[in-house]
Amino acid sequence: MSLAPIRLVIADDHVLVRQGIRAFLDTHADLAIVGEAEDADSATQLCAELKPQVALVDLVMPGGGIAATHDIRSASPGTQVILLTSFDDSRQILAAVQAGALSCLLKDVDADGLADAIRKAARGEAVLHPRVAGYLLEAIRRGATPDEKPLATLSEREREVLALMAEGLSNQIIGEKLTISEKTVKTHVSNILAKLGVADRTQAAVYAWKSGMKSA
Repeated sequence: MSLAPIRLVIADDHVLVRQGIRAFLDTHADLAIVGEAEDADSATQLCAELKPQVALVDLVMPGGGIAATHDIRSASPGTQVILLTSFDDSRQILAAVQAGALSCLLKDVDADGLADAIRKAARGEAVLHPRVAGYLLEAIRRGATPDEKPLATLSEREREVLALMAEGLSNQIIGEKLTISEKTVKTHVSNILAKLGVADRTQAAVYAWKSGMKSA
């Protein structure tokens, strides 16, 4: 009697990427794609509804892969997250692991390597690309003390949003204060989390406090 296939969700905002992943995973009888998402919110909703064993999550997509990882793990604790990234950024990779990602793979992984990582994730086994492992070690050696480099990557608007986040304000209130939509605030928040390499807005607020950031 054959075992049921491993059920997985793909979350990536590029249709061609999702189609490519589906094309080569469909050749493996023990893997079954049960849903596709193009942003963090839809990925979380799908995982909450379908309870897949594995979710393949793109680091850079609307809503943010780090936030998606955190929310998926909260909504469906049995779902293991494999983060896919093309960026050599130790802070973001560390934040993804802190958010609950089991494995982190660079997008240059081959089809067999990805299929193997999915099978291992379903068993609770982590897989890290050698370069990803190196980034994590680098981040650990560096320690958690904030420096000015990540803050320097924020736009002026993102710095304004971060300062208001540090005051504990909601996206709605931040939008009212800055005269922008709540959806735009949410996008800024996702970008801030990715750039600072933190998993959620609480960590971002702590980062801002330690850095001495204040709102105008």
